[in-house]
Amino acid sequence: MKILAVTLPKVRICAVGQWPADRIDRDGFLILDDVVQKEIANIASLVSYECGEHIYAQEAPEQYIYVPHSGAVRVSHQLADGRNQIVAFYMPGEPFGLGENGVYLNSACALTDCLLVRVPRAALDALCEHEPRLQQDCLVGAMAQLRLSQRHLLIVTHQRALKRVADFLRECSRQQEVFDPVRNVLSLIMDRSDIADYLGTSVETVSRMLGKLEEEGLVKRLDARSLWLDLPRLNDLLDN
Repeated sequence: MKILAVTLPKVRICAVGQWPADRIDRDGFLILDDVVQKEIANIASLVSYECGEHIYAQEAPEQYIYVPHSGAVRVSHQLADGRNQIVAFYMPGEPFGLGENGVYLNSACALTDCLLVRVPRAALDALCEHEPRLQQDCLVGAMAQLRLSQRHLLIVTHQRALKRVADFLRECSRQQEVFDPVRNVLSLIMDRSDIADYLGTSVETVSRMLGKLEEEGLVKRLDARSLWLDLPRLNDLLDN
């Protein structure tokens, strides 16, 4: 991890819920006014992590809230039996790092090289006490974490492995960082082991279901990490 001695970029937080049109930019991020941006810049820092580098450990003291500026983060939970369950993949604008009772519930690792805005939790709490606008905007971050948890729960509760994989691909297609809507091409930034841990299945099952989707013409593998998606047909599969 490196702390970068540069001017903090404007913080972007994915808009969740109902917001007036003038509070959301064209990319779907909440527009934070200049006063809020300045106050965040006074307490935050920009940090870089290399692919595979650990950001924090499960049950470690909760010190920071993070907002990805670029790259992606994998958050996972080690179960009592030693198995690893990936609970979310965080993209730019999706805050993470909320703990409980002063500790992190999960561990976080850089899925790619990434830049993160790191905000000390204690300083953020103190700032929110006298800045109602910031408190409201930070609530969006908490809602974003809840949305990702709900998304994960909905995907893994599909009884059919084929629908789990199809739903995962559809959810990834909603991320502008990894999906080209003109070509309908998804660039997977995670490997099949990560996908299996996220979906609660095996690598072999993920490979087999991807093969079945390709046989049925719903996806086409362009290379090891790039997939062409027939989104209308994926939607039909998932809605029936």
